[in-house]
Amino acid sequence: MKRRLGVLADTHGHEDAWAKASLLWGDTPDAVLHAGDVLSSDVDTGLAGMIRSASFPVIISRGNCDYPEDEKILHRPLLSPYAFVWWNGKSILMAHGNRFEELRALALRSRVDLAVYGHTHVASVVREEGTIFLNPGSASLPRGRDPASAATVDEDEIVIFTLDGVQLHKERWY
Repeated sequence: MKRRLGVLADTHGHEDAWAKASLLWGDTPDAVLHAGDVLSSDVDTGLAGMIRSASFPVIISRGNCDYPEDEKILHRPLLSPYAFVWWNGKSILMAHGNRFEELRALALRSRVDLAVYGHTHVASVVREEGTIFLNPGSASLPRGRDPASAATVDEDEIVIFTLDGVQLHKERWY
């Protein structure tokens, strides 16, 4: 069985977005990377409970709509402004993306394999100077032509898919 990460951003408190993405990540992923804007208020939503009870690590970078109260609801700190993960021989840098130029510069300077971000609510996969920039889009409030989406990263490729399971973008590792 291939090792796999789930990736999403901009859930804004929508528990159905997490539930649908979880089905598409398949059997327990190694971890889930959430690029911020997790909840929508300081109310303990069903999404917070789903994240708290996940059977895998959930790594979260702070989004511009994430607040200190959210840390208490989620029972975990929101990493700010960056999270770094070493996974399956790949270096991954994650930030929300509201300061994309800073993230881009740090990712290129650090020569990470993958830079994950959200904020724009538009899915994309772009390769620049050996770094793949992945925005899984918004799992709850998409903009542009793509519907709500999330992504998987496995040993061979990165795939962005709609929450109905339709593949939107695919990029192979080198």
